[in-house]
Amino acid sequence: MLICKYTRRGNAAFVPHLDTLRAVTMGIRRIGAAAEYSEGFNPHMKIFFGQPLPIGTESDCEYFCAYVNEKADDFVKKLNRSLPHGVRICAAANVDKDPNVAKIMCFADYTVTMRGSVPNIKDAETVCGLGECVIEYVSKGETKRKDVKPLVSSVKALDDRTIKMRLCCGNKNLRADRLAGYLAEKCGINCGYDILKTNMYDCDGNDLDKILFGSGI
Repeated sequence: MLICKYTRRGNAAFVPHLDTLRAVTMGIRRIGAAAEYSEGFNPHMKIFFGQPLPIGTESDCEYFCAYVNEKADDFVKKLNRSLPHGVRICAAANVDKDPNVAKIMCFADYTVTMRGSVPNIKDAETVCGLGECVIEYVSKGETKRKDVKPLVSSVKALDDRTIKMRLCCGNKNLRADRLAGYLAEKCGINCGYDILKTNMYDCDGNDLDKILFGSGI
């Protein structure tokens, strides 16, 4: 069994989660890896991905666990040659059982980069420091309003173009694009922005890379 970390950059950020899963699955088939399949009428490869990313959000820290009998280094080299542009395996390790990333992840770091200079970008810190952050969004055709303040660990302006956010993810989850949109509206930011997920942590603040790969990568 293998636990793998992969990145999703560029145009791959606009590929839906299920299509990314299919691309990785087909890549594993193309390289002829010894993968395990479920039983029954419609067997499928035993591969488990983490939480889906919103369309348009790039990431340097996505994970999946594959029931594949291969050496980690060889698997990474072969699979990267078979994956679509923008999706790349950057680390892998052989494990005895699925570490269940979806269960242990609690926080994620995001970098929001403005497409222009924003002199009042520090207003984002002020907005998140208020008593509540009520965002409005559409889910399944229904408009909803929710106070997401309990799901925001920190928001910090690094310079006049960059905001770093640490948000809840996993069972309690706040989509970075929804908070970024809320902050842009409140701060009068209209230059557009890009979002990159950079790191993930467990409930105690431990880096997931160190948990999954030992010394980190």
